[in-house]
This record gives sequence, structure tokens and C-alpha cells, in this order.
Amino acid sequence: MCVFSNQVQSIKRTRKSSIKCSSASSSSTTTSEEDNTDFSRRQAVLSTAAGAFALTQNVNPSYALSGFNVVKETRDGYQFIYPVGWQEISVDGQAKVFKDIIEPLESISLNIYPTERESLKDIGTAQEVAETLVKQALSAPGALGKLLSAKERTDKDGHLYYSFEFVSKTKSYERHALTTVTITQGKFFTLTTGSSERRWDKMKERLNAANDSFQVYY
Repeated sequence: MCVFSNQVQSIKRTRKSSIKCSSASSSSTTTSEEDNTDFSRRQAVLSTAAGAFALTQNVNPSYALSGFNVVKETRDGYQFIYPVGWQEISVDGQAKVFKDIIEPLESISLNIYPTERESLKDIGTAQEVAETLVKQALSAPGALGKLLSAKERTDKDGHLYYSFEFVSKTKSYERHALTTVTITQGKFFTLTTGSSERRWDKMKERLNAANDSFQVYY
């Protein structure tokens, strides 16, 4: 899926045979072909290097080439992606926060809480957990939270995740958000990303990619 692969395939050396051709013309054609070949090789090397780097980070190689940055925290054992251009900020009580400096409602944040539960199933279904969090934890004080959908998934290592979509409305703004939660090693992880309702259609593809990318590996 490397962005340079099409360029590499499209560069083809063509040679036209002619009975009458000057040595100067032949030399020029050969030089041009060699330059094209060198360019192809450089592009192929860069493409391979980008893909190899992403693979060493244990994330989809396309992320590095499609407008996302990767967060990988080995101490707490999690990773996710977020849109290029968002800035990291420090917020008390939150493990990670990145946000758009122009659009204040566009952000992604991760919270980690200690828990004695061993699985999300110990708390409830995806629908039950989502409804509780939207009403009691994920909506701002005084905001009206409405759950739109909830689902679950299990990764290749057996970690269970609940993901859900909701809107939170106040008198001054309406935010459309996505959250993924999971439990592992005595920790309850909550990743939330979103945007204003006004910009949801423009941002939803990137926000869904960020939300779906979240995973733990301990």
C-alpha cells in the first residue's frame, strides 16, 4: 500500500530503434534512461523503508503515509493513531491528549483508571457500559448525552473492546464523539475522540480510524 509503488511501476524505459541516429542522440537517451532508473530505485527504497518502519511499530504501514501520527506507550502497553497537525497538551488526570489548535472540539484523549475487574463482561454489555459512561462520565456537566450505537470487538490476543458513538449537547455547542474502552492488567482504558457536529461529516472517517486503531498488548 506504499504511496510510491505506483510511481515505481509507471516509470518504464522505452527504447526506439532507428537505422539513422547520431551518437549524441543515443547518449542523451541512455542518460535519461539511467536517470529514470536511479529515480525508480530511490523511490522504491524510500517506500520500503517507510513500510518497514511502520511494521516495526506494530501498526498498519498505511498510517505513516496517510495523514496520521502513531502513539505507542510501552510502559502502559497501548497504542493508537491521531490526525497529523494535532498538538499534544498536558491535562491533569489524563494519560494522553492531542487536539486541533484551531477547532477546540477536535481532540483525542486517553484516560487510565485502576480497576479490580478482569473483563468488561464483569461490568456489563457494550450497550450497558456505553449508556452509563455517556450519561455519567463522558458528557460535560450540564450536557445532554445521547448514545447512538455500541459494539464490541476482540483483538488477536483476546483483548475485549467496547466501542460506541454518541453526541453531547450543551447550550453553546454540540459534540459528536467516539469512545473505545477495555480492561487489562488491572487497568481500565478509555479513549475518546470527536469533533463539533458541524464538522462531523468532514472528520468522521479520520476519527473512526483513530478510534478503531486503539489497542493494548499486555
